[in-house]
Amino acid sequence: MAMQAIFQHTPIARLNALCLCLLLLCVVIASADGQAAPARLLLSSDSNLRFGTFAVMDRGYRTVSPTGNVQSVGIFSTSTGDTSPARFTLAYDRGNNSRRNLNLRIQLVLSPAPVVTQNGVVARLSSYQTDLPGAANVQAGQVVEVLIPNCRQRVCSRSFNVGARLDVERNFGGASIEIPIPADAVLISVK
Repeated sequence: MAMQAIFQHTPIARLNALCLCLLLLCVVIASADGQAAPARLLLSSDSNLRFGTFAVMDRGYRTVSPTGNVQSVGIFSTSTGDTSPARFTLAYDRGNNSRRNLNLRIQLVLSPAPVVTQNGVVARLSSYQTDLPGAANVQAGQVVEVLIPNCRQRVCSRSFNVGARLDVERNFGGASIEIPIPADAVLISVK
């Protein structure tokens, strides 16, 4: 008979158990809402580097600068207005709504782009150029330091343009070439 008393559930015991479960659920929900999201750095490609439409008889190159200026040697334009530098944005999300002033140091690397061979055309991207202070000419793989000072918002960002040189060699045929710029960024310090 003593065993039955231990396992008997009275309405009051059930109510106490339900209240305890609800209390634990409230604690879990409150602690999840109270936690800030983790801080993170994002690098996005806003627009691609465009060299435009052109013809090349044998070989030549075209350079598009970060400001959009175009220089061509051995290349003949077949249209106008279809060139532009690539545009990237670095964005730091602090993960909370604190207004504490932050100074961010970020390391950016523009990696070597792959050589593209298509329909008898070989294209190589080289000689990166940026509009970042102190990094006008950037070699593939070179580390560039980017500063975002006085960050007071939840998300602080810095956009920049990248130009490059496209060397083209035509053996036969023709091609529509798109070469993405591989880029990576790492947050070095937050002060």
